[in-house]
Amino acid sequence: MAKSNSRKASSAWPLIRTLHIYASVFVAPSLFFFAMTGALQTFRIPDRPDASVLLQKLARVHRDDVFAVKPARPKKAQGARSAQARPPEKPRASPSTERLKWFFAITSILIMITTLLGVWMALAYSKRKLVIWLLLIAGAAAPVLILAL
Repeated sequence: MAKSNSRKASSAWPLIRTLHIYASVFVAPSLFFFAMTGALQTFRIPDRPDASVLLQKLARVHRDDVFAVKPARPKKAQGARSAQARPPEKPRASPSTERLKWFFAITSILIMITTLLGVWMALAYSKRKLVIWLLLIAGAAAPVLILAL
């Protein structure tokens, strides 16, 4: 009886592998996007005043699910402060915080690399390249269409 169960399990592996490849290729564009924008946000690059509008919009998709530039904050009245007063400086991040930022940035880069390698492997070793390409295109197009609607 043990042999029949192992035969059933082993016959399911090709189906499981195929489903894994198809699902992975479909989510690969989103995974790559979130890894890339997450790495940039680790160092607050999209929040800098000199950041490009496209980068700011992509960061908003990551954070707020909206493809738009963050609205400017209303200016505060000068009230008791003089025009010469400077805002308080941000405290410097601790060394452990900086190391953690770099760890997450490197992790994001490795996620992007492994995602690209996975897509390459799916295309290189799959017999159904058209299905792989269609799933990859659908995975990239779906979020764009959802945002556009």
